[in-house]
Amino acid sequence: MRDVVVIGGGLSGLAAAYELEKRGVSYTLIEVKRRLGGSIASTRLNGFMLDSGAMLHTIQDVSFFTAYLNALDLKDALFTQESNVGFLEGTGALIDALARKITAPVMYRMAVSTLGQTDSDTFLICMENGMVLDTRALIVAAPARYAERMFQTLTPEISYRLLGYRYDEIARVSLGYPTAELHQIPSEPPPDYPITFIEKTAQSGRVPADTTLIQVGVRYDSGVGPSRDLVGEVAALFGWPLSPLAEKVAAWADADPLMWHDPTHPTTMMAIQHLLPQGVALAGSDYVPTTHPPTLDDRIQLGREAAEKVMAWLARGN
Repeated sequence: MRDVVVIGGGLSGLAAAYELEKRGVSYTLIEVKRRLGGSIASTRLNGFMLDSGAMLHTIQDVSFFTAYLNALDLKDALFTQESNVGFLEGTGALIDALARKITAPVMYRMAVSTLGQTDSDTFLICMENGMVLDTRALIVAAPARYAERMFQTLTPEISYRLLGYRYDEIARVSLGYPTAELHQIPSEPPPDYPITFIEKTAQSGRVPADTTLIQVGVRYDSGVGPSRDLVGEVAALFGWPLSPLAEKVAAWADADPLMWHDPTHPTTMMAIQHLLPQGVALAGSDYVPTTHPPTLDDRIQLGREAAEKVMAWLARGN
């Protein structure tokens, strides 16, 4: 029997797996997608590094984050822009570095149906394809909308509290232009259009010389999906050229929880933490007991803390 199963290969899940790896704990990582990283993915197109998730990041604990990147051989991976940082090769470089540290089995394209427990020392993970895994401890790093279903058998009260978890639907539109063709880039979103943020960078290594990369967040109707011509709509709205040098539209349904803005969210998350069976930990942005979005280093710490929690459980008899 393996010591730990980690469900979810996003940033927090990978951070948890890396912590287990460093401590020599046997584990298996389960990821429903074809790749690791969740909403974080980066692609270079026509010289522009385009991110599916956030392009720039606020870091809460700079000393921790710097040391963490150094351990991943990412010492020179960052650039600084005002009070934020970005990755020269996109935030996907962080995911790639963590993935290189993983030596345990990774089960891709595997969806977890339910979780169970046979006794105080054995948990069961039931897959949608009928496969069943057993483990001594469990880290759930999947989005809340999926965790709600997983906990229905193991801890129904947790499922009930996650039942109303809601997400904002925001597409991230990236556009690369010659800087000379951009006569105006607003610093704030216009009030009469569903724009949630506007970011830009002209960082060397991130974009070609004399060009600027813009990332715009656009809210969309989840029942319809992002507009097929979202690039053209955004460009027309701001008076930018309709044919950028590089473009990308990325929409990740679980990337932006609305619950971060709900004043009852911290209380709900603390209650869920107390309901977790011994040997089970939650990791990920969805479960932060605050009313503001977690920073990139926060998300790493969440994974590390989950790993520490289950390792303490495993060591209880030693």
